[in-house]
Amino acid sequence: MGDTDQRFAVDIDDETLTTVREQDLPESVRPLLDVYDDVIGDRDRFLWQWLYHLFPTFSLSCLDDARAREVRNAKLTASIFVTVADDVAERHGDRATFDELTSIPFDHRRSDPERRDVDGDVVRFLTAVWDEFSALYDAGPRSREFAELLQFDLQQTLQAIEYSYLANRYPGLVSERELWTYDAHNMLVFPLAGIDLSNAPSFDSSELSSLRQVLDRTQRMARIGNWISTWKRELAEGDCSSGVVVHALENDIVSPEQVQTVRRNPTDRTVDPVVEAITDAGVEDYFLDRWEAEYETVGRYESEIESVDVGAYLEGFETVLRYHVASEGEK
Repeated sequence: MGDTDQRFAVDIDDETLTTVREQDLPESVRPLLDVYDDVIGDRDRFLWQWLYHLFPTFSLSCLDDARAREVRNAKLTASIFVTVADDVAERHGDRATFDELTSIPFDHRRSDPERRDVDGDVVRFLTAVWDEFSALYDAGPRSREFAELLQFDLQQTLQAIEYSYLANRYPGLVSERELWTYDAHNMLVFPLAGIDLSNAPSFDSSELSSLRQVLDRTQRMARIGNWISTWKRELAEGDCSSGVVVHALENDIVSPEQVQTVRRNPTDRTVDPVVEAITDAGVEDYFLDRWEAEYETVGRYESEIESVDVGAYLEGFETVLRYHVASEGEK
């Protein structure tokens, strides 16, 4: 990356990342993570530490401090659920299991771990994860008020995962425009904010529309940070659905033939020329410029929303981006 990268890399050093690696995870969630390591194990525990470490950074300021620990744990369990669902669909291409697990957040009695072609261990694990999340969420003083909205936002998240699955199945499908429409919801920004709101007695519901416009932009900021820190790893796995790769493809920086070859056979010989072309063209800087534009737009809402400190929320996403840049290849 260029100068923009240096701006966001500052202040995040090896000592800070060591702090992330030493981050204690909640005792109530550790048994689930032990099962995850035994049954699934796609992700290193660093990812969960990274998320848990950063959740307080971009919590809404109206969150009741007395509920902060429970909220942080709820966010972790929700993130585990979505990450596993994403890996089932994208990494493993297991449509049968993905279809089965999508009912769990809405009525897990409809899910059947014994159904044909379904990975029952995954469905049982995610049912346990969701039970833990539900217990944490339901304890929030405003949980009923925002429950339907949370379910709607979760549906958008699962739809984003399905879109990524389809993007890998149909190489001619994906476009940068549709990635902004669908894929950005994979970042869980709306559901995570909804968990905060269920524990925020001081939030003024009349400001909900303005707040959701803020969330719409910050979730794009989160998606950019994720793209620039994971696209190389995903390419090496044959996953070409990242916005970085799609932008390069649509702007003739890489050819459809190159991308198709990577999908079929992701080796150093096929991947390295694509990485080099994207890097030389400054595609990451293009997305960081887009990130800054979204940042500026969100700042205009500071005067419209009184019950949430929009400026502090934005600062949190700047920290998250710096952590994305610093932890490239680690999650």
